[in-house]
Amino acid sequence: MLDEKNKQPYFPMDQRDEDELKGRVIRRVEHCDYGSIHELLSSEHVAWRTMRSPHGPLSETVERIEDHPDRLQMIAEHNGEMLGFVEVLTRFATPRANHSATLSLLATRRDKQHQGVGSALLETVIRQCRVHWGLRRLDLIVWEDNTQAIWLFEQNGFQREGRLRDYVRSGGEFRDALAMSLLFPVCQHLKTVPEQS
Repeated sequence: MLDEKNKQPYFPMDQRDEDELKGRVIRRVEHCDYGSIHELLSSEHVAWRTMRSPHGPLSETVERIEDHPDRLQMIAEHNGEMLGFVEVLTRFATPRANHSATLSLLATRRDKQHQGVGSALLETVIRQCRVHWGLRRLDLIVWEDNTQAIWLFEQNGFQREGRLRDYVRSGGEFRDALAMSLLFPVCQHLKTVPEQS
């Protein structure tokens, strides 16, 4: 899963993934996207459902989305307009966990919700994890009251693994979160790999 020449994770997906039904494009984040991503991640509806502060500085967003070898970050766009953002954290450098990744953030603009943007981003991530990386597990944490996101994840095969009580403080209250995961079929050649001592 590492590009042996550059010693960084190999992301063999096409730079642009056409969502043919809607004319949308899903692609890797570029420097020109930083402002749009910051606006999305700083919006109230995203900050309320994530660990982000609604008034964080642009430098915080830039630091998050600067080129990190262990992160895959993509946007959905239509005619050059950013519609949503997704981030996956990989563990390729950790031998005992390199079979898994974490869906760290999935967000769509408020005016683009319920239009399939989140679904398209999630399906692209699932395909990347299952087909291109050959992972066994994709996990995430979602606030318990984010019923739309939970529904989307469950529709795509994620299962609840447990409740994280008082996981986050938001609006002066403690809120629970759910741990969820999606398990992919085990590749035959990985079933018999002996444990290294």
